[in-house]
Order: sequence, then C-alpha cells, then structure tokens
Amino acid sequence: MGGAAVAYLATGSLAAAAITATIGASAGYYAAAYVNALRWSYRDHAYRRWPSRLLMSNLLALRSVAVEFGPAELIDSIAVRPVAFYVGPLIFDNTIVGWIFGKLISDLAFYVCAIASYERFTGLLVGARPRAEEVTDASVPTIEAA
Repeated sequence: MGGAAVAYLATGSLAAAAITATIGASAGYYAAAYVNALRWSYRDHAYRRWPSRLLMSNLLALRSVAVEFGPAELIDSIAVRPVAFYVGPLIFDNTIVGWIFGKLISDLAFYVCAIASYERFTGLLVGARPRAEEVTDASVPTIEAA
C-alpha cells in the first residue's frame, strides 16, 4: 500500500496506484514464498552434491510456488486487485478506506484460489508430505488384552 500511496501522490492517478499496489504486493509476497520453498527444498535434497543440490532446490521451489500460487496470482493480478484498488476509492469516496477495502477483497479472492490450488496439487509442492492412509480394522492386527 505504501507504493500505491507514492504512485498516487506522484501522479494523482488511481490507475497508477492500483498497478503499483498490484506489483508491490506480488513482489513482496513471492519473495517470501520463494525463499521459504527454497529452504524446504534445499533441506530435502541434502543427499545431493552442491551444484545439483542448488539447481534442483531452485527448480523445485520455483515449481512449488508456481503450482501453489500461479492460478491465484493470475486471477488476482489481472482482474481482482487492480479493479478493487481502482474502484474501492470511488465506492467509498475516500482513498485510504477504498484501498483497505480493495486489499481485503483482493486478498480474499487470492487466498480462496490459492487454497484450492494447494488442496488440488499438494503432491507437487516442496515440503509436502504424503497424506496418511485411512486405517481399517481389517488392515491392522488387534492385540487382545489378557
């Protein structure tokens, strides 16, 4: 939101502020997500030698971030966030309140899409662990107390 404020003060344009807010939110969010995925991936590939460990860790982290957040980011950056940041101030007739509204709406849309991607593609994500299988009485021997 700081970038949006600077862009708005410099240009007086809600459109420039909306674009700046979208770019700033994406850059900050994905830098943190990528570093986190890289840490998980690098740890999981400790058995590899240095050059291949670094390369594979980066590739897997990139894939993980793209799979988990790619569809959500596409929807958010192209449609929801710029529109919400532009329309919010027009609806509330107050720039700050409108931007807070725009941020809440766009974050909600983003996380709904990101959760759907996470649930659908968990197996492709760095650090994801296989889900436990359901245990049935027939698959587990029982021990009777004497």
